Amino acid sequence: MPTAIQSEELVVWAPPVALEEAKTKFAGYSPKFHTLPCKLKAERGKTWVSVLYLPSPEKDASIEKTFATLRNCKISTLFVYTPDHSMEAGYCIGTMIGRHQFNATLASSWPHLKQLLKARNICAHAQPNVDQASSSALLDDRKRLGLSQTQMATALNVNLRTLQNWEAGKGTSQVAKKTRNLRDLLSRMDDYVVATKEKEWLTTPLEAFEKLNPKELIIEGRMRDLVIEFDRLREGQPV
Repeated sequence: MPTAIQSEELVVWAPPVALEEAKTKFAGYSPKFHTLPCKLKAERGKTWVSVLYLPSPEKDASIEKTFATLRNCKISTLFVYTPDHSMEAGYCIGTMIGRHQFNATLASSWPHLKQLLKARNICAHAQPNVDQASSSALLDDRKRLGLSQTQMATALNVNLRTLQNWEAGKGTSQVAKKTRNLRDLLSRMDDYVVATKEKEWLTTPLEAFEKLNPKELIIEGRMRDLVIEFDRLREGQPV
């Protein structure tokens, strides 16, 4: 995907124990990274779009202190991203966002966060030398689509043992080739499926495919058919 010209700087804030994880997760965005708590003050004239990355459940007091810290910085927009958070944790964080009167949004998933950043003209840079089909990415993609290992193996037309090896980081020389349609499909989903509605979309029957839903088509190995349908409907609104 082409890189948009960023009008604002992206800064990712993370607890010290999660800094390396954050650097891996956000590498494509080339942001600045800061750990929390932090007394850093923004440079004059700079405005920041910030992501608060909380990879594991935090105590309320810790998050409250974090919001207090960020109030000292010149942040135009704050996104809070907590992977795999529970509904209760999401509610608590949302309440704190309101209490501190931040212009902040809680991202419900990684695709949702990417859409939020893209709306602020912040997109990931192309990384031709990075294997986007790494074992960790493949595992994340399978979970995103709600597939079992058996279902993903069928979708990619490989045997179960091969998929298990790939997810374990073994024998991955053919991963990029075998997952090309998967990468294309996920790219279209990022662009056209509203992230918060993605799970619903995956199980909604499609008129163009005799009422089969996207998840069923994926399991049947028909990801390219979905890509073609997205391209055919390119002029429409997100589905």
